[in-house]
Amino acid sequence: MRILLTLALQGLAVLSAIAAERPNIVLFLVDDMGWQDTSVPFWKEKTLANQHFRTPNMERLAKQGRKFTNAHACAVCTPSRVSIMTGLNAARHGTTNWTLGGETSGKTPRLEAPKEWKRQGLQPGPHKTLPERLRDDFGYRTIHAGKAHWGGVDTAGADPLQLGYDVNIGGHAAGAPGHYHGQQNFGKKENSVWDVPGLDIYHGTETHLTEATTTEAIKAVADAVRAEKPFFLNLAHYAVHTPLQAHPRYLAYYEGKTYSGTDIKIPQAEAIYASMIEGMDASLGHVLDSLDQLGIAEDTLVLFASDNGGLSYHSRKKTPRGTGRDTHCWPLREGKGSAYDGGTRIPMIVAWAKVDRRNMHQQRNPIMSASRTNAPVLVEDFYPTILHWAAGVSQENLGVDGVDLTLAILVANPDPRPLVFHYPHQWTGKPRGGYQPHSSIRQDGWKAIYFYENSQWELYHVDQDIGETTNLAKNEPAHLAKLATSLRNRLMTLTAHWPTNRQTGQPEPLKLP
Repeated sequence: MRILLTLALQGLAVLSAIAAERPNIVLFLVDDMGWQDTSVPFWKEKTLANQHFRTPNMERLAKQGRKFTNAHACAVCTPSRVSIMTGLNAARHGTTNWTLGGETSGKTPRLEAPKEWKRQGLQPGPHKTLPERLRDDFGYRTIHAGKAHWGGVDTAGADPLQLGYDVNIGGHAAGAPGHYHGQQNFGKKENSVWDVPGLDIYHGTETHLTEATTTEAIKAVADAVRAEKPFFLNLAHYAVHTPLQAHPRYLAYYEGKTYSGTDIKIPQAEAIYASMIEGMDASLGHVLDSLDQLGIAEDTLVLFASDNGGLSYHSRKKTPRGTGRDTHCWPLREGKGSAYDGGTRIPMIVAWAKVDRRNMHQQRNPIMSASRTNAPVLVEDFYPTILHWAAGVSQENLGVDGVDLTLAILVANPDPRPLVFHYPHQWTGKPRGGYQPHSSIRQDGWKAIYFYENSQWELYHVDQDIGETTNLAKNEPAHLAKLATSLRNRLMTLTAHWPTNRQTGQPEPLKLP
């Protein structure tokens, strides 16, 4: 099937000779991928994790463009995805937790979720989504492939076609597949909410879900080229979210071996996880090669990111790689769902799919090859950035919280600005560590965290203490007070919803130190 698709793409390349007035955009979004789950180092040095994973196509993309080493998402998936679609901070859009069919928040001894949070997620409304703007205002063919997870079951927001996409490949309400293997029809059982829709041609085959999604996405891109239309492809893989199920083409490399340079045996769960990472990376390579075959790689901007920090709390249960730390995101602390950086810091790369300095789009926006920036970034920034690069739209005209990243992409480190996170929920299990309702702010290399259950503040100098090991709240009261006041004021401006006291039924706002 791949050979036939390649031949078809080559036959369409002639259509790309008509220079596109607008660049094509690919947002390559991975689910639950941690900051270190790649052979591309996003820290000051390579780690054991970087040596463990094989991601040659991420390396290829990083050599062509710019790495963002201080990029962040929300602590869990749906809030990030809604922020990408709207350009709004989670505190403002109100979908502050993952959605499915109602209440998904746990409870602490004192608190439960805000009464007002949007349990049904993103729904069609007056605020145009990113694909709606690209399609309706600028003539883009808009393609969604993979995980959607914006709106609840049996709501309009569960359907990407109702939120601005012309094409939907496998997207619906659920945030995980019932199964990754075609032999299992990508589902748990017939008519399960977890069954991935619309990929029936792969049922009963040895096709991995990542491969099926990629192949269909490339077909949709070829259709856009045939129609001589610029396209926006949101390729949002279900991988590497649970269930952890091996990509059979890559598993053998990791099974029964030790981590590079150590005598620490790779647990089977980690071998499976690494095979899923490599399968995701192969998808990236397939997309880049296909764009080249179509003759449009020079005209196509690629943004690579994850939707939250790496999975640590459940499923990948054993302490990894002999670090002695309760995280698979080392040197970061903890993982998905946490207030600490393991929960929010993500890998991010921005590059042209093929570097050609003669190309008009690249002359207009030249991205320095093999470059990096430590500029603070939130996923809500994708909205104004993509619209600026697609059509020159000014951020000031959009009414969003996100910031246009053009300076960060093209120059070095622009003036830093605060990043605000708001997760007033108990994600999973019992409250512990950073896995409890929280809000936080990072500014000028510092980070202040407020935990609602016990009304406690923590303060870290994250530029010097990336693992958030030393709480400076008592040592730096003036610095904490400044950040705490800034966080409270910003949350009030965003009309944030507060956790609810279970006994009184009343909201419990953030308290200053």
